Amino acid sequence: MGGLAVEDIEARYREIRRSRSDPGTFYGLLGMELEELGEGRALFTLEVGERFFNAGGVVHGGVFASLADAALAAALATMVDHEKESIATVEMKINYMAPARGGKLAAEGRIIQRGRSVAVGECAVSDGEGRMMAKAMATFLIRTRLKEGG
Repeated sequence: MGGLAVEDIEARYREIRRSRSDPGTFYGLLGMELEELGEGRALFTLEVGERFFNAGGVVHGGVFASLADAALAAALATMVDHEKESIATVEMKINYMAPARGGKLAAEGRIIQRGRSVAVGECAVSDGEGRMMAKAMATFLIRTRLKEGG
């Protein structure tokens, strides 16, 4: 990972886990759980029930999109220096392949290309039996943070 010491990588991963497990965040509001984290990849899970249903009685598409975006952003977060860089999703496309009516969803995101200022990732959202429910692709902007006072 770009010559980082093991301690620096571990510290980065701890911060990613901490920031995405705070119950006061969007992740906490939905009940997302970061299950796995590795260089350029992340796995989030979410137990879904009726509170996530749309008017048609299935899990709302926005839940799939939120889960995919969370997994992709966490995957990219493993590849950036948070003191020097910030990231933002600039575009995401998602294909819905099957409805979910409850149970556990899993979103595995991975970064397939990381450049200096742009990264691209893909994410598969599956149900508890491993069936793919949705597939997303996203583009992220990577910006250099401005130094304080300048």
